[in-house]
Amino acid sequence: MAKEEFFRISSGLKDLIGGQLITDKFAAIFELVKNSFDAQATEVKIIFDRIYQVDSKIVIVDDGKGMDYNDIKDKWLFVAYSAKKDGTEDKQDYRNNLKAIRYAGAKGVGRFSCDRLGKVLNLYSIKKSNQSHIEHIKVNWGEFEKNQKIEFGRIPVQRNNPAKIPYKLKSGTVLEISDIVKEDWNRNALLDLKDKLSKLIRPKTSENIKEVRAFKIHLEVKEELENDKNAIDKYRKEGEGKIYKETVNGEIKNFIFEELDIRTTKIITETINDGKEIKTTLIDRNVEIYSLTEKNSFKYLYGVSVRLYFLNQASKNIFSRKIGEQPINYGNVFVYKNGFRIYPFGEPRDDSMGIDARGTQGYARNLQTRNLMGQIEVYQEKDQLIESTSRDGGFIKNQAFNELKDFFFEKTLKRLEKYVVDVAEWGVDDELLRELSEDKIKENLVRFISNISGDESITELVYNDEIIRLIDTQEEKSAKKIIRNFKRIASQSSDKKLFKDANNLEKKFEDYKVLNNENIVLTNQRDKATKALEKKQEQLSIVTSIASQDLDNIINLHHQVRVITDIINTELILFTRRIDNGVKITNHELKEFINKISFENSKIESISKFGTRAIFENFTDMIEDDIVEFIHNYVDKISNYFSSSKMEIKFHSDVKTPFKVKFRPLDISIIIDNMISNAKKADARTFIINIIPDTDKSINVVFKDLGKGLHKDISDALSIFEKGFSTTKSTGLGLYHIQEIVSEHKWSIDVNTNVPKGIEFILNIKK
Repeated sequence: MAKEEFFRISSGLKDLIGGQLITDKFAAIFELVKNSFDAQATEVKIIFDRIYQVDSKIVIVDDGKGMDYNDIKDKWLFVAYSAKKDGTEDKQDYRNNLKAIRYAGAKGVGRFSCDRLGKVLNLYSIKKSNQSHIEHIKVNWGEFEKNQKIEFGRIPVQRNNPAKIPYKLKSGTVLEISDIVKEDWNRNALLDLKDKLSKLIRPKTSENIKEVRAFKIHLEVKEELENDKNAIDKYRKEGEGKIYKETVNGEIKNFIFEELDIRTTKIITETINDGKEIKTTLIDRNVEIYSLTEKNSFKYLYGVSVRLYFLNQASKNIFSRKIGEQPINYGNVFVYKNGFRIYPFGEPRDDSMGIDARGTQGYARNLQTRNLMGQIEVYQEKDQLIESTSRDGGFIKNQAFNELKDFFFEKTLKRLEKYVVDVAEWGVDDELLRELSEDKIKENLVRFISNISGDESITELVYNDEIIRLIDTQEEKSAKKIIRNFKRIASQSSDKKLFKDANNLEKKFEDYKVLNNENIVLTNQRDKATKALEKKQEQLSIVTSIASQDLDNIINLHHQVRVITDIINTELILFTRRIDNGVKITNHELKEFINKISFENSKIESISKFGTRAIFENFTDMIEDDIVEFIHNYVDKISNYFSSSKMEIKFHSDVKTPFKVKFRPLDISIIIDNMISNAKKADARTFIINIIPDTDKSINVVFKDLGKGLHKDISDALSIFEKGFSTTKSTGLGLYHIQEIVSEHKWSIDVNTNVPKGIEFILNIKK
């Protein structure tokens, strides 16, 4: 008969599940904070006592339910045992906890985080009960390291019941960690700890997830109070975000994106109805575009909410001002389980979800972490998504985690991409989101909704009422698809409004067919008139060909000015009629009108300011030519105009071969003219244009003036491209117009103020 043998456990186990498993000092503190939360504390204090002295300590105090002797003996001293995991942790409090309690940790090894922070632990605890008394145990972790042949369970820890302790505590636990690694802690490390603690806890943001109780964290380091005061004085003008980031002491604040009031595109995807369905809502700059509901086909996912934000350049700038840090250095998509963050998801430049790996496969159409900010929240009573024992290893790669990634990509990220790329026409080099009022956006939006509504899994669809008004019945394919899909979804969900909209669209489409027949006659008349006009133009071409080349150019110049003048007159007439008819004009509409007139006027200035421009034929048409040669010729001609002025224009190019791209000569002239104009306003004596190669398919055109440079009060250099920005008495539209031209061509422009004198603009032109 076989005999039974048993494993023996060496004292070396302490290192395996302590300092060698939890190697990061921040992760060690996080584990102890999680334990306080699981002990039903409402507040925890992290105190660094005499941190820069010989007898320094780290003290963690919470006001939780505390422990008595049996708790310490049967739970805390029971290695790798978790009462949270087997459901007995709060069994005695069942009647007062009818809702299931979700725990931040359930591994039974978090207590060994103390070993990573210091050699000696003094634990004091008072249980929340009428017969409470102080329990104290002292653990010297060094005793476990002396001889690995001694069994783990044979190394004693000291226990006693002191009459009082040097901490105010009605109930809860105190962890006093001494003989700490002092090299671990200085002001920078403490600031890092505060930053990471700010991202540790996630308040409830979803209405479909059960309430999460309040929990506060305080960081106290008396030795840093004076430095904090100096930081407050230094960064007072930069706002609360910067002050919070640069000070150590105080309550840890949770980052909530919604409180920043950043106008950008966001998508919210969450499980609802106890995980039976998934709801997705897309919002563009505070305007809800659509909300859809579908059945949840994921087996392991419930209590999941994803909030994802697209960051264009404007929203990145606002984020940096309010948080005190650039988004790329703050993080990207954070993951939280039961209210606590899971590392390393969301760390700066972390790609644990595979966002960037996927993004490189479709660079022009796929979003990457540099353009995203958000969080994934998971609240689960069952451990489907399991955190790895190594606390910076994320989730165990099981089926539930694979489903979470699919949920994120298929239901959230791809839908956000579809909107910002196909509707807003955002590209990887285009950091400006266009306004929803633009005609092109309206057309794209109609097609977008028609495609979304075609998904057979959708059971309910709510959409912005403006979408129905945007539908052009000439878009026959989109109109028919929307009508068909609206009726199908309305039938499934008994949505009367959806039925009504579908019927109204159908009637509108039929009315269009009648009008279209009448339009055929008008179209024929138009074609005849067009042919007659073409004949006249041919005759004019024969006559003008007799004249000299100079006359050709002058006629073309005059024609272009006449066309633009007609546009301005039309805009003035239409706007005057609105005023005469008593239409209320908003400030936004007035600014838009002034902007249109100003932009057309800038074209006239660029065409007519210098007579030498007549050498350029088709000045307003899109051409494909060597843009370097064009800029050289243009600058060479207009330099004559400045020959008698105080400012000298210099041109240099390191591009040795022709660089052919599509561009409008007028657009390039507007850019150059505005740059020269700004240089003159800055009292520059020298203006330099230097063209240098960038890649095989791109060049950099560097405009540099040696003037007064950017005003010292302007903290954000990119803000000078915003509409209306000006430090002089000008309209503030010159650089804004340049940004619009650059955006249209899918180029980019940046500003460099870090030069000895003046300012430098870098225009990147791509083929």
